[in-house]
Parts: sequence; C-alpha cells; structure tokens
Amino acid sequence: MVFGRRIRLSMPSSRGCAALLLIATLAGALPALAAAAPLAVLAAVKGRVQVVRGSNPAQPAGFGMALEQGDQVVVPAAGAATVFFNDGNVIELSEKSRITVGGKVPARPRVGPGSDLSGEVYSNVSRFVTGGSAQTGLVAMATVRGSDTSAPILLAPRNTGMLDSRPSFAWRAVEGATRYRVSVSGENGELWNREVDGLALDYPTNAESLAAGGAYLWEVQALSDNGLLRKEGSGFEVLKTEDAAGVRSNLDRIHESAGGDTPASHFLAGSYLFGRRIYDDAARHFKALAQLSPEASAPHEALGKVYRDQGLMDMAAAEFQQALALTRQP
Repeated sequence: MVFGRRIRLSMPSSRGCAALLLIATLAGALPALAAAAPLAVLAAVKGRVQVVRGSNPAQPAGFGMALEQGDQVVVPAAGAATVFFNDGNVIELSEKSRITVGGKVPARPRVGPGSDLSGEVYSNVSRFVTGGSAQTGLVAMATVRGSDTSAPILLAPRNTGMLDSRPSFAWRAVEGATRYRVSVSGENGELWNREVDGLALDYPTNAESLAAGGAYLWEVQALSDNGLLRKEGSGFEVLKTEDAAGVRSNLDRIHESAGGDTPASHFLAGSYLFGRRIYDDAARHFKALAQLSPEASAPHEALGKVYRDQGLMDMAAAEFQQALALTRQP
C-alpha cells in the first residue's frame, strides 16, 4: 500500500456529582470496537455498508469501526465507505465494491499534501476508536443532583490544549448575574481581566498573546448588584510552536487525504485531536461530522467522549443519549 495516498477503489460485483452509568444497550447497538490496535479504521460510511468477519454473519458498519486482518468491507448499491489503514492510506470504496483488510492495493507514487500522513495520526485515531465507551459498555454520564446551578459554568477553553495563542472564551449563564468578570492568569499571576454582560469574550485586542508552551488558568466570576454569586476556573495549555506546527501540518494532510470537507476528514481530524488532548478543536470537528451525517450515532458518541474528558458531564450525557436514540431508529 502507498503511505498516505488517497485511492478510490471501484470493484463491482462480488450536570453536579457525576456517576458512571452502565448502558449495555448502547454497547450492543454501536459497532463493535476491538481492544487491540486495529489494522484499519472505518472513517466514513454511507448506506448499509457491512463488515464480514470470517464465517460470522455480516454486521452493519459504522464510523470508527476497527478492522482486523481478514475483515471484508462490503459496500452496497448507492453506498460508499472510507477506510483509513495503519500505513497512512485513505481508501475510498464506491458502490457495489468490497475490500479485504490485508489485501493488496496497487502502489502509487507518494505525491501532494495528502501524502506522508504520519504514524502519529493513525495511532491517535486507533486509540480513540478502541478506547471508547462502546468497547466496555460503560458510558460516563452525569446523574444530576439539584438545579442547573450545579453544572459547570465554563465551556471553552476547558482542560484542553490550544493551537491558538489568542483564544476566545465562553461560559454559561448564572441565574441572577448581571455581569461577568473574566480573568486569565499565568504562572506569575494575573495577566488581564475584563467585565462583560454577555456569555462570550474574544481575546482582548490590547492584551499580549499568550506564550507558546505556557499553562494558563482562566476564571469567570458571576456578579450581581449584591456581589459574587459564583465563580469557576479551568486550565488550558498553549502548545509549543513546533508542536502546533506539527498538528496543523497533520490536519492539512488529513483534509487532503480524506477529500476535503467530508465526514471522513472530520472523523479522522477529531479523533487525532482528541488523542492530542486538543479537545475544543476535536469537538468542532465532531459537531461538523454530526451535521454532515445527521443519522449517524457515532458523531454524538464521539462528542460525548470529548465532553466527558473535559468534565462537562451533563453535555456528555446529552450526546450519549442522542447516540443511543439514533441506534434505535430503523
């Protein structure tokens, strides 16, 4: 196979204190995920694509399904699938085609920005699909106690790596608050603060950019005429310059290899960013994936995993519930 080369194959014929909630039905309904590092991953599916494993009955395929040697991906009429192999190949299967994992793919020269996709991309994607909640049947969800005031305030950035040294900030409304004081601090103390009426703040134009490689804390104080109602802080880290450049380069290659603004591109980019703990950017890709594939459950499960790791348990619960609802549709 060609490392990092995109190939099209057409082979006609043949909320508060969080608790873990066990959802066995979700594990059974979503595509089975392998525990070991797979040889390939299904990055996109369209139509009733199936996977055949040995002499077992064919099973429905879905985003993020891990594929082992000997697995056959079978694409029906009007269907399509995208397979991401562990050597960097992104392979498109058109309708009425099939491929066996471990089979031969004609060699092509490695050219263009989509070539030479790094092994780091595949390792992060494969860890994402094999380490998810569907593998174990355990889905981290919030059991809400009390009112909405127990839910986290801060939305973004939240417990995440950042490519941007001038990020924007977003938070939830606090009942009774008339304004919010936003502050950002580094290891030597507060860098700046602003008071706003709304629930979002662009990075101030008159504030210095954050240093690459630095760890920061931002805090929101919800204020009323009677004083402080509630406050919350969250950490984030701006990637080192060389690390950020490597991530951007890999994202460009994913975009090119997976055909641009496609479900496969967003799934692979989101999974890769999740592995790098760049959660806010990962969430944006999974949201885009959900819009491109509104009938698929996997984008919502992926979003749930992002929110779970960020500590946004009520939002994780909502996404997992949406994923479960979509698996029950005929």
